[in-house]
Amino acid sequence: MAIMRMVVVVVVAMLACGGPGNACGEDGAFVPTVEQRSWWAYQPVVDPPVPDVTRRDWPHDDLDRFVLAELEARGLGASPSAERGVWLRRVSIDLTGLPPTPGEVEAFLADGAVGAEERVVDRLLATRAYGERQARRWLDVVRYADFHDGNPAARNPVCEPLEAWRYRDWVVGAFAADLPFDRFIAYQIAGDLLPPPDGRDVHPDGLVATTFLVNGAWDRGDADKEKMVSDMVDDQIDTIGKAFLGLGLGCARCHDHKFDPISTADYYALAGIFYSTRMLEELGTKGGEITLRRRALVPAEEVERHRRIAAELAAIDGAFGALDKRLPSVAPDDPERVALAARRSDLLPQLPPSPPMALAVSEGGVPGGLFPGIQDVPIHERGSYARLGRVVPRGVPAFLPGPAPQPISAGSGRRELAAWIASGENPLTTRGIVNRVWQWHFGTGLVSTANNVGLLSEPPSHPRLLDWLACRFVEEGWSLKKLHRRIVLSAAYSQSSAATPVGLAADPANRWLGRFTSQRLDAEGLRDGMLVMGGKLDGAGEGLLGPGKPATADVAAPCRSLYLQTCRWDRSGYAVLFDAANCDASVENRSVSTVAPQALFLMNDPFVKGMAVAFAERLFRDVPMDVAGATERRIERAWRLAYGRAPDEDDSAIARGIVARGDAEPVPVGWIDLAHVLLSSNEFAHVD
Repeated sequence: MAIMRMVVVVVVAMLACGGPGNACGEDGAFVPTVEQRSWWAYQPVVDPPVPDVTRRDWPHDDLDRFVLAELEARGLGASPSAERGVWLRRVSIDLTGLPPTPGEVEAFLADGAVGAEERVVDRLLATRAYGERQARRWLDVVRYADFHDGNPAARNPVCEPLEAWRYRDWVVGAFAADLPFDRFIAYQIAGDLLPPPDGRDVHPDGLVATTFLVNGAWDRGDADKEKMVSDMVDDQIDTIGKAFLGLGLGCARCHDHKFDPISTADYYALAGIFYSTRMLEELGTKGGEITLRRRALVPAEEVERHRRIAAELAAIDGAFGALDKRLPSVAPDDPERVALAARRSDLLPQLPPSPPMALAVSEGGVPGGLFPGIQDVPIHERGSYARLGRVVPRGVPAFLPGPAPQPISAGSGRRELAAWIASGENPLTTRGIVNRVWQWHFGTGLVSTANNVGLLSEPPSHPRLLDWLACRFVEEGWSLKKLHRRIVLSAAYSQSSAATPVGLAADPANRWLGRFTSQRLDAEGLRDGMLVMGGKLDGAGEGLLGPGKPATADVAAPCRSLYLQTCRWDRSGYAVLFDAANCDASVENRSVSTVAPQALFLMNDPFVKGMAVAFAERLFRDVPMDVAGATERRIERAWRLAYGRAPDEDDSAIARGIVARGDAEPVPVGWIDLAHVLLSSNEFAHVD
């Protein structure tokens, strides 16, 4: 029993001081360990010298010398370059989420001049499709959802993020315009506090960007409203930590972090910033649904003008009703009725459209809550607002690296937090985004856990390359397009995915990048590709769907999958079946599953069948019946559309056997079957 009591005492002491990873000073204060202080992620970024390599003909860029140096140090070599058509399909889908057209493939293969690859990449980076592709990747990281409830009839407009689509479109525009990443950070954390670039009273982009802070996976009707607000603050802290710093800061809500140098006091220094930020209209009633904070995207005088005229029109309508009740048989020329009608006719042309609104934060806490103003907050013992300890000044974590933080003398402190995160001196931020973009291209980051570079993560495979890229990123103005361009034009990215027996045995996980790792299309890429094959994708976003509009639930809609709705409380849709991100939390990398329902969807779903019919019809439009050798030309056209290559002899033989079946008009069923086979194939669903 004495031994058991001793164990309990030791465990309690460890918990009080943050666990085995941390120590307590003489006064019980948090003291980072030697291991924490020396961990690679917390060290300044140092621009390393470019290494010498033996094979000097392989690198396209200094980036490649870092990769090759690690390979040569292990007696490994790089794979040959991928075929040019394979590379084009790879880079097109990677940058835009869409396959190249046969015309683009033909033009690229015919372009033997120096710089052909650079011209392709520059063309892709200049498209809106690039912005849409990268936006979908970022939306995974910031736990974006279009709606909470998948049932439109059950959506309460006060607590549903009905205006979230504005943030979605803002992210697309930010990537497409190559908004520097440091400003991209500042907009999302403190966009409402940034001065409008045009000098106007309202900064719409700044307001819309802060939807990031409002669109969380929050309970909408919890009886304990104070706990709900503390959970919202926790979600904001945790998402910011993972998305921008690559750290799970939320672990310090109840006790000092068990592994990383983040104390509970650090957590509540950040919590004070977000308790001083208003994301709800008010605390609300016990058990009642929350009302998300919304702000107008037009000046206050326009809002007031709309309110005033709408109120007067409503009063006139009420007067008409009262008049009818008082005098059931009012004559059309009754003076009072004529005056009301005249006034209504005068006002209607003056009524401006309803002011556009965005989910956006403002300064000051949630009215009616424990912390309704701008203020420092106390530590919540064991994470409970019912047990409050000492008050902690608002600020950034004391033991994390970065520039000297600006003191918070007024306001919530979000502006100062954004400046600290978005600093070139913050190694967590600069390494973090470089690592995340690398992961987007290669499937795995130089650090395999993009949302956690703390002591529980594996160190980077190529630490010098990571720092070198971080230095170039800051030097080049925090440009994501330049970073993407550098990576996809590298020799490392251009390698074949074919693995040699020696390379596979020595490096089965491809940690040392001796080949390109084949990747399966994500849910959006698979569906968008099918729409492209059928000629059904509305790339311009015209009509009722796409940019500038709320998301749709119709999987057959002719819009990019970015504009299909994601719902937190509905995990039954097409995208979820193909491993779309769970929008309840920040997702660093999607899982890839292979399950029977996916095959059943591809075989039986009306959308896939419809795209197979549209694909077959397109083949007959492209190669009419009266063209000599129509069957062979149509087969070749199908392969070039679906795979970006010509069919080989076996492909052609199999295709001829399929299309020989059936003679229904206008398109024989055999051609529809062939189109269906191509859309459901592994080659269509993978990027080599």
